[in-house]
Amino acid sequence: MDLSVWLTNFRELHERARRRLHTSDERALYLEAREQLARSLLAAQGHNLQPGASARRNFRVPKGMHVDVSFRAGALRSRTLDISSGGFSCLMGGAPGEGTLGGFVLWMPGQDEGPVVGRARIVAATPPSEHGNQRVSFTFEDVSDEDRERLEMLIFDLALGYIVA
Repeated sequence: MDLSVWLTNFRELHERARRRLHTSDERALYLEAREQLARSLLAAQGHNLQPGASARRNFRVPKGMHVDVSFRAGALRSRTLDISSGGFSCLMGGAPGEGTLGGFVLWMPGQDEGPVVGRARIVAATPPSEHGNQRVSFTFEDVSDEDRERLEMLIFDLALGYIVA
């Protein structure tokens, strides 16, 4: 199938999902297509997916959103650099080490959108820059299925906005 036709069909499925108009068969088709698109975009970005891993959970898009992260040593406010339904990254000064678990509040865009709240674990951090900031990557440890779905809808909205076909 031609890519532009496939994307047009996916956009229609995505919009129906946003409105919660899918039948159970359409929902299964949509989730399969969403995974396929995420796999394609990950491959285009040069990322390899571990066997058995969900592309939807690993596919990140650039998006600046306010995030509050709290550790035992205190709380920090930052903006995300990118997000996925599996985690986010942001710049932080003096972040605790890899493996540290913290609470977070991720503020979704839109005035009517409630935040995504949960716990996340630091999985990677770059060395501090000359200004003391470092890129810190988190994976979600505790996020509700509803919040994960809201994140995925946002991520695919953003991804579709970047794709011109």
